[in-house]
Amino acid sequence: MGLVGAGEADIDWDVAGAVGYRFNDRISSVIGYRALGVDYSNDGGFLDVVQQGPILGLVVRF
Repeated sequence: MGLVGAGEADIDWDVAGAVGYRFNDRISSVIGYRALGVDYSNDGGFLDVVQQGPILGLVVRF
């Protein structure tokens, strides 16, 4: 997955890669890596940040 935009920021982006596994009809999981970046400046203030790290999820269907 990936996206790039601007909106009020100079640029922002989000990239993720993941794999999932379905154990049965009720339980599945996902593991991957995600990075998110923002470059924003306005009236002398600024924010230039990149956050990244692993992602882990578990789904239980009722």
